[in-house]
Amino acid sequence: MWFQIFNKSKRSLEEHRKLISIRLEAIGGQGANSAGKIIAEAAVLGMHFTGNHFSSFGSEKRGTPVRSFVRFSPGKQTIRSASYISKPDLVVVFHESLLTKHLEIFDGVHAQTDLIVNTHLKPDQITVPEGCQFRRIMTLDATSIANNNECGLNAVMLGACSMFLNEIDSEVLEKTLLKFFSRLPEKIQKNNQNGFQQGMNKFNECRFEKSQANAQKQTQTLPLMGYLNAPIGGTIINPGNSVLKDNSASRKGVAPKFLKEICFNCGLCDMVCPDFCFVWEKKENAAPTLLGIDYQYCKGCQKCVVACPVEALIPTLEKEIPEEQKKLHVFPQADKDLIRQKWTHADWSQVVSELSNESRMLTLQTELLDAKSYLRPNLINNSETTSSTTPTTEKKKGDL
Repeated sequence: MWFQIFNKSKRSLEEHRKLISIRLEAIGGQGANSAGKIIAEAAVLGMHFTGNHFSSFGSEKRGTPVRSFVRFSPGKQTIRSASYISKPDLVVVFHESLLTKHLEIFDGVHAQTDLIVNTHLKPDQITVPEGCQFRRIMTLDATSIANNNECGLNAVMLGACSMFLNEIDSEVLEKTLLKFFSRLPEKIQKNNQNGFQQGMNKFNECRFEKSQANAQKQTQTLPLMGYLNAPIGGTIINPGNSVLKDNSASRKGVAPKFLKEICFNCGLCDMVCPDFCFVWEKKENAAPTLLGIDYQYCKGCQKCVVACPVEALIPTLEKEIPEEQKKLHVFPQADKDLIRQKWTHADWSQVVSELSNESRMLTLQTELLDAKSYLRPNLINNSETTSSTTPTTEKKKGDL
């Protein structure tokens, strides 16, 4: 094996591998796409290997999961594939929440795969789903390092990657980083260089133990659909539920901290918030009072920080936000475990297929989307009464 316990002052000199595949898993805006480009350029232009790079992300890049793929060959094998990397040699996780909320990052990992995670946890505290295997795990608090040095998170992660990529000289990777961002001000370039060097040194690592693969995988099977039971066109038979929505994985390690003693409840933060994550207390014959933030729905866009006229909201590292502030919820009475169980195990296709076309439309318009309930009604028990109901065009009192 090429890997040994690293001496931070001296790089290992084992035999190079013939082909290296790297998968970078991140949140849009953390710089995983740029990091992949830098690694590929350092390998191809700096070390004269063969290789390629590409990324995969949706139309809304910032705040959504991003995957960056790098292949390079020190043996100069011809690399024609530009497809998804199914068996990575190195997985780099830019945000620790991806370990629990996006289990696809573990696809194809094997006993020779190394793992780097941006987290404040020690490597022996990292847990992965059952059946996963790794060779070694490295952790570093790259978010804190980036904030302290006022540099990009990707610069710090690249420094950590250099300790696992024995084939690419660290000086070549550092020079490629500086060249890639050469158009930025000199101060920012220097900050990126400092972040890169600290990423090479401020890390912890350990050999992966089988006992760390103890996290339970949550799988959801889709209902069997065919021409006999397919719903009518355009019907959403299993829509999402706002109670279960979780934007916490979209944050990049920083979230707004609420200073209640400064706030005068103007509501500007709530006006600009795209996800309505502020928790208010309504009092009779008095103006609403802001209690705080539901961090389940906050994606860390910081629009509220910019809008606040008295700086009652300040950007803060997530780990420094008091636990009391994290306990506030927009839906405090909702039983999320019950809701999740209902939505995961219900066979909505079978339920809808048992209803007539008229009843389907009525059900979808009235009962399934009842704003007074967090849960859709149990149609399995009520299908007989629902199917006997016919739509009406008469408006009741209070209807819009």
